[in-house]
Amino acid sequence: MVMLTLRRFTPIAALVAILFVSGCTELGTANAYDDSATVVAIGDSIMVGASDHFTDLVDDIVIDAEVGRPFSDGIDALERQLAESGPPDILVVALGTNAGTSAGQIDELMAITDGIDEVIFVNVRVPRGWESSTNGALSDAAARHDNVRIVDWHGESDSGDHLFRSDGYHPNETGSELWANLIVVEIKS
Repeated sequence: MVMLTLRRFTPIAALVAILFVSGCTELGTANAYDDSATVVAIGDSIMVGASDHFTDLVDDIVIDAEVGRPFSDGIDALERQLAESGPPDILVVALGTNAGTSAGQIDELMAITDGIDEVIFVNVRVPRGWESSTNGALSDAAARHDNVRIVDWHGESDSGDHLFRSDGYHPNETGSELWANLIVVEIKS
């Protein structure tokens, strides 16, 4: 059983956490997630900070995350992961914090995801010039690819200074827990 202290979260995040804990993705809807689904997560330092939360919440998740990883290095990591173990059922991609990304890089990543049922991108909150263009490119990818969904970390963390370390974009413990829970809710929907 997952125990959450809901007073630490924004009202929207609290609702998401309640629905997650109760096994629902919508009010009154049973969770359709199959615990036997294979999940691979590719990310940067934001994912490194939340990896313990993922492993607690998703059975047998494979996490490949590195501090400072740019999007292009994440594509290389995914190629290695696919060569080693084949395509997972669900792929989580949390990249773009370091130098952003573009539609071309996203399409390059999507070109190697044949056989993956669901690709979940996590948008970014990073006080840099590439934040808006990266989030726009990720949103556009969801419109172009039927198997792509977006976790809106940027929106969920808006006005959430209490969720971040002093740099304004690396989540603290509370923020990492929320970040992971938002993704897990999407994985299990």
